[in-house]
Amino acid sequence: MNNRQMELLLKQFDKFGYYIDRKTEDDIEENRKGRFVLKFTDKDGNSLNNVRVRVKQISHEFKFGCTLFHLNQFDDERRNELYKERFKELFNYAVVPLYWDTLEPEEGKYRFDENSVKIKRRPPVDVIMNFCKENNIRTKGHCLIYNSFQPDWISDDNREIRIQIDRRLKAIAQRYPDEMTDVDVINEMVSIYKNGYKGNACRNLQITDDPDHEKWCFDICKKHFPHSRLFWNEGIFACFGGYGEHYRGDKSIYYMLLRHWIEKGAPIEGIGMQFHGYADDDELFDIHKETMHPLRILDVFDRYSDFGLPIHISEVSVPSYSNEPHDEQLQAEMVRRLYKLWFGRKNCDAVVWWNLVDNTAHQDENRFMAGLLRENCDYKPAFKALDELINKEWKTGLEDTVNGEMRFSGFYGEYEIEAVYNDRKITRVIKLHRDNTGFDNRLCDFRSTNIVL
Repeated sequence: MNNRQMELLLKQFDKFGYYIDRKTEDDIEENRKGRFVLKFTDKDGNSLNNVRVRVKQISHEFKFGCTLFHLNQFDDERRNELYKERFKELFNYAVVPLYWDTLEPEEGKYRFDENSVKIKRRPPVDVIMNFCKENNIRTKGHCLIYNSFQPDWISDDNREIRIQIDRRLKAIAQRYPDEMTDVDVINEMVSIYKNGYKGNACRNLQITDDPDHEKWCFDICKKHFPHSRLFWNEGIFACFGGYGEHYRGDKSIYYMLLRHWIEKGAPIEGIGMQFHGYADDDELFDIHKETMHPLRILDVFDRYSDFGLPIHISEVSVPSYSNEPHDEQLQAEMVRRLYKLWFGRKNCDAVVWWNLVDNTAHQDENRFMAGLLRENCDYKPAFKALDELINKEWKTGLEDTVNGEMRFSGFYGEYEIEAVYNDRKITRVIKLHRDNTGFDNRLCDFRSTNIVL
């Protein structure tokens, strides 16, 4: 795909602006914001008048995520520090690499500890978890039972493979019992069948073809990770289609698989949808005319919302193809449009960018230059576009003098509340989330927050 083709995709997107733009604004207001009440009293419960109040949102409930696959991976300390600082500027959610081949390259010897041998794009898990704890970043483990990236020592006997997987899950869970908010249990199941066909040489987990595989995976992961939400993650074409091959509404392969295994009792608790939007030939460009079509995106969300489960746009890549100013600006324009559309969806719980920096992707994917930062960690326009949305347009802040209470509409998240009454001043950090406003935000009076001065 070249810049002319990206321009065509943007024109296609904007063709429906008369409908999409207003709908997106309304959906963000309805699905990402709540109506809150702050009540100000003295220690005896008496309402206070003339209270000066400053409300400042300091974090999002919505998960804006990215992989941390390149944490401390650069050869120079300058880029390592820039990588950390840039990450914290945008993201409150991180993907932790748990690929089996690099987490346990030798049986029983896990690369948890920060002193573990260095492997490209696979920092030791402790390094990532410590960084996330220090910076209040939630985490998602990826991936627990993937039909790719197995170590070369695993058994060729199905029963023994299951035993080895059980040991692996137990080791991860014992090391990080409650730290991971979410985990990807299985990944890209639609794209492979019968490993013996060798249609994709990296698919090398033979139990994938067992009739009960999906349910077994979710059951055993729920045993080891009872407090993490369990996600099924799938590729862009399985979710959004291409030439109509995979997306057929409730007759789509992914949709029917989810319904089948949920009805069979598998504890599937989240739906992952990849969105790697790069192409380098006319055929893939034609496919992306469907996957990046705004009406297709809306249709997919409407359909998969039938399950009532959180949906993650789980792996996002939007290319710039070069660092030429025009190409980078086209990337930024598409990123801005897509994030607005995703952010407004009712069941969308997270959007996860896949590779933060150019030339840090997997193998030949680097040619697409789908980072938000250039290779030297300088900002690209796409990063600045997201910063404008996440840290400005979608952040709530206000000041007022109130009598007794303050009512306001704000984005879900964590807030710093500063209140001054006469010579008394208090600063509190409170969470204003969907869970503490009631199911209908218009009934928020029943869930007011009291602040005593």
